[in-house]
Amino acid sequence: MAALTTAPASSSSLATPQAPPPATMKSKPAAAPVSILPGQFAQIYSFIHPALLLSLLVLRFGSVIDDPVTELLHDLPILVVLQVAFAMICLPPAGAAKPSSSPPSAQGEASTAVAEEKTTASRKIGSRRRHAAGKSSSSPSMMGCICAKLTPALLSLTLTSLLATPVLSILLILFGAPLRTHHALTLLCAAHMALLACFPLIYVHGVDGPIWREIWAVSRPVDSVSAGALGTCLGAWFGAVPIPLDWDRPWQAYPITILTGAYLGHLVGVLGGRSEWVFGKRIDFTKEERNVKVE
Repeated sequence: MAALTTAPASSSSLATPQAPPPATMKSKPAAAPVSILPGQFAQIYSFIHPALLLSLLVLRFGSVIDDPVTELLHDLPILVVLQVAFAMICLPPAGAAKPSSSPPSAQGEASTAVAEEKTTASRKIGSRRRHAAGKSSSSPSMMGCICAKLTPALLSLTLTSLLATPVLSILLILFGAPLRTHHALTLLCAAHMALLACFPLIYVHGVDGPIWREIWAVSRPVDSVSAGALGTCLGAWFGAVPIPLDWDRPWQAYPITILTGAYLGHLVGVLGGRSEWVFGKRIDFTKEERNVKVE
């Protein structure tokens, strides 16, 4: 009788369980730089505003030398009005536009489908609503738009006064400002710097923790708001250089040169941050790994 033999199972015949494909992880949407609002008046005022700040610095410079405490205190409400007007006219408030996590293709298809449905519906009832609303509908929409921008502006102003100003006062003291004297000058200098640097950042970014971590880490793309804040800090830093020099000039007194440098640095940052060479660029601190042969 023929012997029955069983052939060993080959490796190809054994069914090996395959791991399921890894689930697609949703990538974090790239941070977008803050742009000036596209309206014509916003674009024009975005260039008028730096000129107004520069004129405030030039026209009040002599009075600041004569009586710095009184003059800086009187200039503070003017700076508040200018910064609030700039934020409401030229900048989008926090939460106005957020990046979408959906892919561009799916987002485009969905938007076109929704747009087609809206256009067909609006053609049917659009004319009736226009005649029924009349001129009275313009005023509520305008008031709603103003309130939608005024509320975050006031909240940003409150946070700037309660948080940013004390923090900058402490930083000024840590960087060499008088500790036992000139308390009013230190507080006023910090208030001016906070309105220049921190108020626009709070207005456009709110109190979102991850965004502020990116701001402190200098990992967000550059725009006019972040460049203005950076220019304010760097300008104040370089403005402190003439104070200890033995020139015996009245404008060397603390904190005149610091505030002058802060204003000039803010203007350079705001205008430079809008240029095509800087806007949207990101500072990359990572270094590429290189293969180094050890002999």
